Amino acid sequence: MKGLKEVLRGIKKQGFYSLEVEAKSGSADIASLKHLKKTQLWHMRLGHVSEKDLVRLSKQNQLGVDKLEKLEFCEPCVFGKAYRVMFNKDQQRTNGSLDCIHDDLWEPARNPSHSGAGYFLSIVDDYSRKL
Repeated sequence: MKGLKEVLRGIKKQGFYSLEVEAKSGSADIASLKHLKKTQLWHMRLGHVSEKDLVRLSKQNQLGVDKLEKLEFCEPCVFGKAYRVMFNKDQQRTNGSLDCIHDDLWEPARNPSHSGAGYFLSIVDDYSRKL
């Protein structure tokens, strides 16, 4: 496709694809040569499982790791636990009908309406919340 850049190539061998990866340098590395500790590797392989659960799995001899080390800082775990503060829904912003309206023009629909219309305009009154 025009404008796309190939970064990985796979070769099918005996029903499986093997990736040809070469380390790239720059701001967007696609392959990392950083050596991960076994504990960190299992943490990521198991969907960023907690350290407590890793210890429990290790006691059941499920990880094959000689000794678990303390987990290092994991940025994806921090972002996964982040949340946004919700807006207060109870607060009234207007004093009467048509003081403020919200409108939305929908893009062309895949299937036109019975009358053949391909767009939809919705208008909602902020005070009464009616269309």
